[in-house]
Amino acid sequence: LKPRLVGGDTPGKRIYRTATATPELLQFMERLAERVEHLGPPVKGADNMLKIASDARKAALDMRLVMPGAPEHPRSKLNLAANEIAAVHQDTEHDRGIQLVFLDLGTPKAVDTVSTRDDEAVIVDTETPEEVALLTDVYADLKHKLTARGIPAHEIRFVHEAKTREARFRLFQAANDGLARVIVGSTAKLGTGVNVQKRLAALHHLDAPWRPMDVEQRDGRGKRQGNEVYG
Repeated sequence: LKPRLVGGDTPGKRIYRTATATPELLQFMERLAERVEHLGPPVKGADNMLKIASDARKAALDMRLVMPGAPEHPRSKLNLAANEIAAVHQDTEHDRGIQLVFLDLGTPKAVDTVSTRDDEAVIVDTETPEEVALLTDVYADLKHKLTARGIPAHEIRFVHEAKTREARFRLFQAANDGLARVIVGSTAKLGTGVNVQKRLAALHHLDAPWRPMDVEQRDGRGKRQGNEVYG
């Protein structure tokens, strides 16, 4: 049988954590509303709803993505996530349980694979300035928060760092062996073709993807046969 979602005392339900909007975020949302009110006819390079929605998603994740030097709050989304991940890490230490952390916003996107032979396929990334900022500010900060909460740095891995098929295989094998216990990545790179269910204890969604099918892909890493510890 496939494992099912387990949320607290109610099997089959997700666990939701709410990060209270900070004063800086509320002020920023007011500015976004003003931008909407002043939108004119579509012009190349001008402000538009897609840019505004993108800025809103960034701000909801981490204000530093839209406001360099923005202050940090103890109940920020990253701090709440770090608390949860660290708690699961400690609770599943005996079984070397692993966790997947999904974050699509701004992460490097695999656009193609270049290969001369099957064993030399390389994943090619495109990194925009926004993506580099997210990797520098958010990914690195999340890892710092996790290590501060007692998770060894070598157990925290970013899937985008595994740029070849061989490197991905080694990473996923390390997860199944309980060596890489927290893996962070996007739906594109961590939601498909990833068989790490042997010790999978938890899935964390730090942002909501645009398509419902992407959520299903993420959940599919855990709702499948082969979990020998938590199945």
